[in-house]
Amino acid sequence: MNAAAPATFRLQRYFSIASGILMLAVVLPLAYAYYYSEVNEHTVLAGVRNETLARTYANTLWPLYGEFLLRTDIDADTRKAHETTRALDLFIREMSRNASVTKIKVYNLSGIAVYSSVLREIGEDKSKNSGFMAAIKGQRVNELAHRGTMSATEGEIQNVDVVSTYIPIKLRDQDDVVAVFELYSNVTANVQRIEVVTFQLLFGLVAVFLVLYLSLLKIVAHADKIIQRQYLALKDNESRLQSKTQQLEQEIQERLQIEQALRQSEELAAAGSQAKTDFLSGMSHELRTPMNAILGFAQLLETEPDAPLKENQRRFVKQIMKAGAHLLGLIDQALDLSRIEAGKLALSLEHVGLKPLIDDTLPMVHHLATQRQIAPITVSVADAEVIADYGRLKQILLNLLSNAIKYNRVGGSIAITATASGPTIRIAITDTGQGIPQQRLQELFQPFNRLGVESANVEGTGIGLALSKRLAEAMGGAIGVETEEGVGSTFWITLPVASPKLSEMNGRPEVSAISASTKMPVNDPGAGIHAQERKILYIEDNPANVTLMEELIKRFKKLRLVTAHTAEIGLALAQQDPPDLIIMDINLPGIDGFEALARLQGGLLTARIPVMALTANAMPSAVERGIAAGFFSYHTKPIQIDALSRSISRALDGANHGGI
Repeated sequence: MNAAAPATFRLQRYFSIASGILMLAVVLPLAYAYYYSEVNEHTVLAGVRNETLARTYANTLWPLYGEFLLRTDIDADTRKAHETTRALDLFIREMSRNASVTKIKVYNLSGIAVYSSVLREIGEDKSKNSGFMAAIKGQRVNELAHRGTMSATEGEIQNVDVVSTYIPIKLRDQDDVVAVFELYSNVTANVQRIEVVTFQLLFGLVAVFLVLYLSLLKIVAHADKIIQRQYLALKDNESRLQSKTQQLEQEIQERLQIEQALRQSEELAAAGSQAKTDFLSGMSHELRTPMNAILGFAQLLETEPDAPLKENQRRFVKQIMKAGAHLLGLIDQALDLSRIEAGKLALSLEHVGLKPLIDDTLPMVHHLATQRQIAPITVSVADAEVIADYGRLKQILLNLLSNAIKYNRVGGSIAITATASGPTIRIAITDTGQGIPQQRLQELFQPFNRLGVESANVEGTGIGLALSKRLAEAMGGAIGVETEEGVGSTFWITLPVASPKLSEMNGRPEVSAISASTKMPVNDPGAGIHAQERKILYIEDNPANVTLMEELIKRFKKLRLVTAHTAEIGLALAQQDPPDLIIMDINLPGIDGFEALARLQGGLLTARIPVMALTANAMPSAVERGIAAGFFSYHTKPIQIDALSRSISRALDGANHGGI
């Protein structure tokens, strides 16, 4: 139902009152300012004229009458009747005939009028007058006044505006004031003209404001009608708004329910993601344990000094190691991809020099390039730095270089270039392979999608490019490809540029990889260093891993291995007969490796024994925790015999020098 509009919104009334106040606030100050300015200007001009006349009078009459005017032995009545006064009066009247001077007075320094063109005013005392007191100090003073009746030189005058000016008189070449002249100028005509102009200005401004007011009043009246219509419309919409509000409240409740359902879905998704991560982590651990035996025994077979393998047996072992390394890489890439998708990938961004990184990466693909008869890889990279994680960038380069080799033609070529482009550096790897069909480019970076080459005799998992893309984006970069069928492909990655100067690369941890073609020389940790036999305690619950370690230690002189399948038994053995070195798994039945390490560190006899971790838990967080806990070194399964041997040698050498 429409509400009735009020009788008036009072907009016009408020506008009229405001306009009247504004007009008074503007017009009156403007008129007053004009009147005051003009009057003040004419007063100053009259004062200047009076001063000029006074000095003219003084220069003319002072030599003739100055001594008489300054006499103090003559009273006022005598001075009025004195013939010198009459002569002076005639002289001044003659000089003032053409001057607009109404009256002239001369005062001595005591403030007594010693001459006046109105004779009866001789003897008048002005000693207390502010204008006189300022004049004897050397200042000219102007005073504008309206007189209803005034005695003038020519007689009484009515309703007159006069400017009286007190002028100090100084003799030539003297600074002292000898007398004060007071001249009256009639400015009635000027003041009346100013008043007329002021009223004209006032009326003009009022007229302008009235015209403006009437014009605006029409607009205000129109606006008043519009407001009334809008008021009616607003009141009409009020009921609709109330119903809409109720509808919105209902929708908000429904939205809250939807959001709650979404939160529950997100929690379920997060739980699912965590479950997937836990599954992959557990799968990695379970797969690494048998892989440790497979690759470990394969390395022992390949490096057996007493019974060298035949050539065909050596090829078999290489295939075992090659397949094992491929499976291990698949496990690691699946874990990395899972961590990226869950937002749990830890990166250590730093300044990475491109040339040292590429020099460190190329030897790892050298054997594969040789097998494919790839020409020496050309590198055109200036000394430059990017902001990246060293290990992850190296992982990306290995993926791209491996693909460039595997999918290249036999005898093809590969080029690596790096160019700066604004705030980024573009690293490009160009091959001379068959290229990629344009219609399949959108599938390129999808996990487990090998673009139809699964049946070809080329190893691969379909994870490498997807993982490289996510790693590049996680480091603030991008990855892409430019390809032409039959010519080749260029895979590129852009990363934020650091400074032109290479950062210090010393202390960079080495990243090792198992290659089927790489022979791993086994150093003897017990040879040439220790004169006496050294004892190693190995705590491991998996019999195959124990057997592998026993076979490895048998190859070394002066080393004896003692084993325990639980941490509790190992701790007891270490207390009874402290070994020179302890190698321990982390995931043990009963107490785990971290708890066992803490107890060893707290024991009086075992606190200084070096403890090496050898575990299938390869998660970065576990590695960091192990190093922080105080393990001498942290090795992941499957073992690399050469790296493990070097760690054993360093640990025993440190124990030999430090004592137990």
